[in-house]
Amino acid sequence: MLFHIKHVTKYAYERPASHSRNQVRLTPIDAADQKLIAFKLEVSPAAEISQYKDGFSNISHSIDLRPPHTELVISSSSIVERNASTFQKATQISIRDYLIRDEARKKKYGEFLNPSRYIPFSERLRKFFWPVRPQLSEDVTAYSERMMLYVHDQFGYDRTTTNVHSTIDDILTLGGGVCQDFAHLSIGLLRLAGVPARYVSGYLAPEPQNLTFNPPRLASHAWIEALLSGAGWTGFDPTHRIRTTLRHITVAVGRDFSDLPMIFGVYRSGGGLRSMTYELQISPEAAHQGNEVKRSQ
Repeated sequence: MLFHIKHVTKYAYERPASHSRNQVRLTPIDAADQKLIAFKLEVSPAAEISQYKDGFSNISHSIDLRPPHTELVISSSSIVERNASTFQKATQISIRDYLIRDEARKKKYGEFLNPSRYIPFSERLRKFFWPVRPQLSEDVTAYSERMMLYVHDQFGYDRTTTNVHSTIDDILTLGGGVCQDFAHLSIGLLRLAGVPARYVSGYLAPEPQNLTFNPPRLASHAWIEALLSGAGWTGFDPTHRIRTTLRHITVAVGRDFSDLPMIFGVYRSGGGLRSMTYELQISPEAAHQGNEVKRSQ
C-alpha cells in the first residue's frame, strides 16, 4: 500500500529571529516492510540544508538560516510503500532460554537494554515492574504483548498531564499521558525483563473506513519495537493496544524520544513570543482526499 504524506510546520516570531539552526527527522526509513519511494524537503525562507545519518541510521537534515526572519516554514513530502508480506512470525522461546544469550545481546543491543534519558530505571519503575515481571517459562512474545496490554489498561490517554520532556516517572505519578509516555513505560518494562526495546516515531495513517478516532489521534505518533527471536524488531502500539499495522509508517528509531524529535532547533531573537502550527496530511494512493489534521501550539 502506498501512502502520500505532506507535513508542514510553520514558526512565527513576534520579533525577528536569526541564526536559526534546526535538526529535522522527517524522512521515512527504508526497511524490510517499508520502502521510501520519494522524499522532498523545502524550507522558506531559503536556508542551507545538509543531509546526514544520525547514530541510529535515521536520515536527518540540518537546516541553517542566518538572516533575520519573522516566519520559518519547513515542509516535507513523502511517498512510502508499506508491505505486509515481509512480516515474520516470532519463534516461541521462554524467557529462561531467551536470557541464556543475555551477555551477547547486551554487547550488541546494550543501548536498547540500559536506562536512557526519559526511561530511567527508577525505584518507582522497579516497583511497578515487580508484580508483572515475566515467569521464566513465559514466552517472550506473549510477555511483550502482555506488557503492551497492561500499560494501556493501567493508564488513561490524557494530553494535559505530561509534556515532551516527561519521563516514565511522570506517567506513573500522574496516571495518564500520551503516546510518547505509553511507549516509554512499555520500553522500560521490557528492558528490565531483559528484552531489547526501542522507541519509534512516525505517522499513523487513518483507517479509510473510519476517520473518527477516540481518543482523537493525530497522525504523528509513537510506538515501540521489541527484539523477538526469529522476527527481529517487532512493533507494538501500546496507545492503541495493538500490534503495528500497515498504517504505522516509521520515520526514526532510538532509545527514547530525546534521540529523535521530528524538529528540534535553536535561534537568536530580541525577545517576544514564538508560535508554531502544523498541517499533516496522509492519504493512500487510491484515496481521492487525505485526512488533514491541524494543530497550534
